[in-house]
Amino acid sequence: MTTALADLPPGMTDPVAGTQGAFRTLLDAMARPGRVRALPDAATAGLQAAADDRRDRPGPGLAALLLTLLDAETQVQLLGTLDSPGTRAWLRFHTGVRAATVGGTAAFTVVRADDLSPAAWQAIDLGTDEAPQRGGTLIVEVPHLQALSAAPVRAAAADGCAATVLTLRGPGIADAHHLAVGGLPDAFWAHRQQLRPLYPRGFELVLVRGHHLAAIPRTTRLTIDA
Repeated sequence: MTTALADLPPGMTDPVAGTQGAFRTLLDAMARPGRVRALPDAATAGLQAAADDRRDRPGPGLAALLLTLLDAETQVQLLGTLDSPGTRAWLRFHTGVRAATVGGTAAFTVVRADDLSPAAWQAIDLGTDEAPQRGGTLIVEVPHLQALSAAPVRAAAADGCAATVLTLRGPGIADAHHLAVGGLPDAFWAHRQQLRPLYPRGFELVLVRGHHLAAIPRTTRLTIDA
């Protein structure tokens, strides 16, 4: 089944200002792991139609990141409900991005938290010791994302979603930073912890909720507060 051009949601209202703003926000988030950053209005202007309250379409913040990061030279792996003909056609039209082949690796893996499986996170390219830059980026749309001034044992999100509280340390963090993330199981975070001895191999993690995002680079050490 193909998607007609007229049925595709629009892209950014101002692609130049929008992608520049989204990219600066992402760079700031990567430089300050665990800090929740708001995307500028220019990045999400025009993208609400991309979400349209449909599970098979990315929310405005995720859509802004995808339009910023993807191009004809990159490959993306869409998982779960986001792996829909409409979303693939929308991204291909606006960015020219290629979908990863079955069993292949992709620079970007994009998924909603409740669609992320162990098989998916274990399949992300970690790069090699000689070429760690080949490691992939996992972008997850989560139901809750909150920076904390202290670390409770468990955080209950405002929307009723249970959230895992992480303590982050490493480059870009003066001492420690606490971040509550909803929707991802402890098994995922345990997998992320197990990758630490493999550094510089690993993957970058970007978490998105609505118009906000936070990043956890491979250089960041994390513990689960439980």
